[in-house]
Amino acid sequence: MPPAKALSAEPPQLAPLGEWIPVILWGGLIFTLSTATFSAANTSKVIDPLLRWMIPGISAASVDVCHMLVRKAAHFTEYGILFWLLVRGPMAQRPWLAFMLCVVYALTDEGHQVFVPGRTASLYDVALDSTGALFSHFLTTAIGEIV
Repeated sequence: MPPAKALSAEPPQLAPLGEWIPVILWGGLIFTLSTATFSAANTSKVIDPLLRWMIPGISAASVDVCHMLVRKAAHFTEYGILFWLLVRGPMAQRPWLAFMLCVVYALTDEGHQVFVPGRTASLYDVALDSTGALFSHFLTTAIGEIV
């Protein structure tokens, strides 16, 4: 078992700008996925045929449910990765601040969707995004304890 870390009286140092680049790029991808190009109507053109190919004889109702689940899994995963990038980079010693940044970004991302034709804002999606970030925190903590 590693020795306990001593608390330092010094505030944590600011991360170099280069550590923010993956976070900024990932945030840009999340923003792009929130545009009309990735609305449910547009993603159904790819996901639905793929589901019908993978599961021959699937009902239309099941395709709709699976399409929705794929989209919601994307929310969860996007923010899980965002959290991971933050704690592996610029916020390595501040996981709860990284989590709060994920929640704030999820709120602004949903707010952005209010102004995008074909998209709707949802606090449920913010909760799902936040859950993905929180799961990532638990996962990175558990893996850190094992390694």
